[in-house]
Amino acid sequence: MEKLKKIAKYTTNLLAIIAALITGFNAIEGLTIPYASQIVQGIAVVQGVIGTYLLGSKVKQTTEIEEYEEV
Repeated sequence: MEKLKKIAKYTTNLLAIIAALITGFNAIEGLTIPYASQIVQGIAVVQGVIGTYLLGSKVKQTTEIEEYEEV
């Protein structure tokens, strides 16, 4: 589980870098990347799904700890 979380974090960071590069290169005069906005939007969706997974697992872990402490 921890290995999957680590991979998810690195993947999110890598996708952010790729999205920033696409956006930056597309803004250069004379250099146009076809479908750049759609690519960046797709990357944002994937990042959102990964982020939701990471937050969901963190909430679950925190809830389990709180329930254990109450007993």
